[in-house]
Amino acid sequence: MKRSDDQFLSGRFEWFIGVVEDINDPDKINRVRVRCFGYHTTDTNKISIDSLPWATVMMPTTSASYKGTGSNHELMVGSWVVGFFRDGPSAQDPIIMGSIATQTDGVTDIPTETQDNYPNRKVHKTAAGHTIEMDNTEGSEEIKIEHSSGLSHITFNTDGSISVIAPVIYLNGKPN
Repeated sequence: MKRSDDQFLSGRFEWFIGVVEDINDPDKINRVRVRCFGYHTTDTNKISIDSLPWATVMMPTTSASYKGTGSNHELMVGSWVVGFFRDGPSAQDPIIMGSIATQTDGVTDIPTETQDNYPNRKVHKTAAGHTIEMDNTEGSEEIKIEHSSGLSHITFNTDGSISVIAPVIYLNGKPN
């Protein structure tokens, strides 16, 4: 392979289909680890999950994906994805373009993942800073809607009850 073939611009475009094997991005920047068919063996003893490169997940134009504003992906371990390698034939900088519907789990020899709250929490944050969080952690399922001021929020609790936190509004010296 010539070095000129291994460039983002004017280089070779390398597609892949793969299976998501890790969603616990330690930097929490919306990345996943993918075992790419034809690039990585399915034998996790030869290429461990920790050895797979982190893949950037391309988001739709309805998600700003800028400085923490927007949505996070909803991929799961076992999701099949399609993408390309930004670095061409080096195949170390994957970009996920979308998911592919499948009825198989696609996962082989993968240890049971820990119940870390991060991959189970779906968050949408607007440019103004309003957030909607949906926690899918088993036993801790909640939905929280919070105003950007941080002063008020509504929580749909695990037991189905609703909590409302809001500042008291006074009219004519009396709570309204």
